[in-house]
Amino acid sequence: MDIFSVVYESANIGSWIKDSFRKDRSLGFVREIDSETNMMNVHYPKIGKNAWVVWKNNGHYKVI
Repeated sequence: MDIFSVVYESANIGSWIKDSFRKDRSLGFVREIDSETNMMNVHYPKIGKNAWVVWKNNGHYKVI
């Protein structure tokens, strides 16, 4: 068990997240989760782009 992942809540499909790592992104909407690759597809409406982000939360995003 990873002691660091217990502290942070991971997102689900339909969750809104705030990226804490990159400052050029605002709120994002989780559209898809691929548990095999530990990635999630997030849509950022403000910049109009989708991005694949690591799903297992190590503090790089916050679930809103």
